[in-house]
Amino acid sequence: MSARPPESPRAYRGRLLTPIAASPDGAAVRFLDDALLVVGGDGRIASVTPFAPGAFRGPVLDLRPAVLLPGFIDAHLHFPQTRVIGSASGPLLDWLERSVFPEEARFRDEGYAALVAGEFTGRLLASGTTTCVVFSSSCARATDRLFHALLSAGLRGIAGLTLMDQSCPEALRVPCDEAIAAARDLVQRWHGGGDGLLEFAITPRFAPTCSRPLMEAAARLARDHDLLVQTHVAENPAEGEATLRAHPWARDYVDVYDRVGLLTGRALLAHGIHLSPREWDRIAEAGSSIIHCPDSNFFLGSGRMRLSDARARAVSVGLGSDVGAGRSFDMRRGMSSAFDNAHCLGDRLSPADLFVMATQGTADAVGLGRAIGSLEAGKEADFIALRLPEHVLGEAATLNHLVFASDATVQRAFVRGSPVYP
Repeated sequence: MSARPPESPRAYRGRLLTPIAASPDGAAVRFLDDALLVVGGDGRIASVTPFAPGAFRGPVLDLRPAVLLPGFIDAHLHFPQTRVIGSASGPLLDWLERSVFPEEARFRDEGYAALVAGEFTGRLLASGTTTCVVFSSSCARATDRLFHALLSAGLRGIAGLTLMDQSCPEALRVPCDEAIAAARDLVQRWHGGGDGLLEFAITPRFAPTCSRPLMEAAARLARDHDLLVQTHVAENPAEGEATLRAHPWARDYVDVYDRVGLLTGRALLAHGIHLSPREWDRIAEAGSSIIHCPDSNFFLGSGRMRLSDARARAVSVGLGSDVGAGRSFDMRRGMSSAFDNAHCLGDRLSPADLFVMATQGTADAVGLGRAIGSLEAGKEADFIALRLPEHVLGEAATLNHLVFASDATVQRAFVRGSPVYP
């Protein structure tokens, strides 16, 4: 069943942790040891206050000792890779050929796609992810099944048909005209569906597998409907070399997307490990976002993204699991891997930095920052109740355990104030 706003105000009691407006010193959070979160009948947060008896006229669902948090946002993952998590056949191009492409070919079977779609949405919700930005397969019917599953689960989802018309297995290749027609049909059926919870994203897999005409047509479709664009960039050196062999008219990887019209303020570029200063500057100028996928980067040995390069240019950075190269749907693992990635580069990220990155920072990166990402009055009530061990008390301990430990349990999840998990 899709998420629907509650018909009357509801209130929830628990500990609470949320990002707040950043201070000059960096990420900032608000922690309440005993909070009252009130959700209005419109599915928006009406108030967040310290708990006081009698402050709310009506029943209060007491979720203590759970901590109320914004729902996690996974800005980059692959639906057809759900069942190949942990397939260690990297590096990237070898892993795609051996593990990913054979599995993705199975999604031409609509029944198989529907089965995995149910597993996919269930694992997201069990991990506390309430918003996802997803690559489907190149099969339109499988993508339709994915949208049906997102709607049924009540998730907030942005997803797209994966475009690839060259340098890929024939079972996955879809010619330009056919792919764009299928994408246009999916836009008409699903973009804005679920009362606005669902969006269609233009999804070129990556430059080596997309012809210039396909990317140019995709960019026109994105402009015509004001759609997000999601793709990969500079994940692996061999991938970068393949990009320039396929598109010798471009000066570098980012220039490919720039010249075809895909590099815009609505573009989400996953990985961004091997970017030149010129490419970073152009991404900043275009207003595109980088999606950091550290767990995947470690698993495939792709390298380490320098968050400092993005921060120096005020480039928005979101966090992605990148399932299935990422080894878990749990964004807490993504936060921990981002800490390790920075630590290996001699940088430091605090637990608050990482928590904000996985919530408000990722919401900002995908263009949803005014609607979700924190628990504050006026925002849509996407939140989770997370059970931590009883000895974990106070703001610092809660943040540390949230980011670095693995024994927390998602008890409940809500989208627009409506329960979606369990």
